Amino acid sequence: MADSTLDSELFILNHAWGIPPTGLLNVPPGGLTDSRHQNVAEPYFSVGQAVLVKNPEGVAGKAGFAVLTYLQVGTQNEDSVIAVKSAVVPDSATVWYQVTNDPDDCIKLPTGHGGYALGAMTDAYYGWFWTGGICPEGLLSTLAGNYATGDNVAAGQFCYHNLTADYVGIDIADTAGEEIAGFALAADV
Repeated sequence: MADSTLDSELFILNHAWGIPPTGLLNVPPGGLTDSRHQNVAEPYFSVGQAVLVKNPEGVAGKAGFAVLTYLQVGTQNEDSVIAVKSAVVPDSATVWYQVTNDPDDCIKLPTGHGGYALGAMTDAYYGWFWTGGICPEGLLSTLAGNYATGDNVAAGQFCYHNLTADYVGIDIADTAGEEIAGFALAADV
């Protein structure tokens, strides 16, 4: 079956990293993807730090809050490198803050533990990932638009899965015991 898509305004992520947000983050100087702190070899912020950001009313996307978490890329999918809107899941059982977009290298799928990249990333580098709440597309317009899904997401709960195209995306949570990654407000297309 073919993979599908779901618009950024039609789903909300559960923050499942186990670290509650520390408070409202003023957007860092230069923005969320500034080269001083995004895709860097040495962490600029505390690794695992989770913060709330506000997607303001009157801009693109839904008004509300998103959770961003500062994480490290482990080893990414060599056939589909991490780019903006790439879904990521835990990459290591021993380094809790490492993520990957490789469904063949991650700890487990399906899972409720994951997020989305804000831009291109390099193996072993650090950066912010959208891990909870609404899509902060008013703060970062490149996050707007379609996200990869399986072919049967319906309004309701979903989790991260290995998609047909062999990368991570969201799909319906249809098996007892699957961890919930978020809630879709509509079916995928």
